[in-house]
Amino acid sequence: MTVSLLYLSSDDVDHLLPSPTGMQTILETMFHHKAAAQTDMPPKLGIHPAPDSFLHAMPASIPPLSAAGVKWVSAYPHNASRGLPQVCATIILNDIESGLPIAILDGALITAARTAAASALAARYLAKRDATTLAILGCGTQGRSHLRAFLDAFCLSRILAYDISSDALERYVQDMAVEHGVLVEPAASAEEAVTSCELIVTAGPITNPPHGTIQSGWVQPGAFAASIDYGSYWSPAALSEFNVLCTDDAAQYSSHQSEGYLKGLPPIKLELADLVSGRSLGRTDSSQRALACNLGIALEDIVVAQAVVDEAVAQGIGLQLRR
Repeated sequence: MTVSLLYLSSDDVDHLLPSPTGMQTILETMFHHKAAAQTDMPPKLGIHPAPDSFLHAMPASIPPLSAAGVKWVSAYPHNASRGLPQVCATIILNDIESGLPIAILDGALITAARTAAASALAARYLAKRDATTLAILGCGTQGRSHLRAFLDAFCLSRILAYDISSDALERYVQDMAVEHGVLVEPAASAEEAVTSCELIVTAGPITNPPHGTIQSGWVQPGAFAASIDYGSYWSPAALSEFNVLCTDDAAQYSSHQSEGYLKGLPPIKLELADLVSGRSLGRTDSSQRALACNLGIALEDIVVAQAVVDEAVAQGIGLQLRR
């Protein structure tokens, strides 16, 4: 049997990515399988060749969905000053029966989209359903993908954004008006953004130790926050005010804490899979503050990449490579 090797460029992936709603449905299905112990994923294996930077190998498989593979991803926050992407990723999918590689595809867009979809999925279970205000802290790639995902999941009436770079903030406000037709208000400070909103996304660079900008008393009762910066934006005092804390994978979370990340954050045992499967109710009253500290897991990358490849095959998109 001959197994072809498909290559999908960044443009191919951009054309084939599911909608935010479709992405959340794909992840929800995957988390049901995770809750049923039908997935395989070790914690990330990483190297750190430069300060505040890393390269991670992220393997995973979801046998019921015939999906298996690995993502090799780098995060170099200082690339912004060089005019280079801060996150770069390549995904390899393997045939689950033979183990042979079947596809190589750009993973940067998948990383951004699946991260935002996981945050929006967590918000569906942990945030107030009638929440209408959103704060985005960090106006880079993840700030952009998260706005798209939350616009799809909530009826937003007010959006505030903050970035330490006034130029990045100005570009974000302009670009989001063009791309989504929404008014994004530039916040004068992180405090203004956080205190004004029921939904909060911190999407700044991962720093070790955390800069801890957000302080105690800023997060209003009943608010939901998604931290995708490994808690870098949050002070220990602010974190102590959350009643419910959730993550996408407790083992990976614990592993990263043992490596010195997630400082100031308490241990987290509640997983997004527990919420999706109904094993946990999450919040028990509307006044509780809830935090989803998702680290980004390989299961998300692989299941979305498999959906992209399936669609590429159906549409005849991509380059067939010779072995």
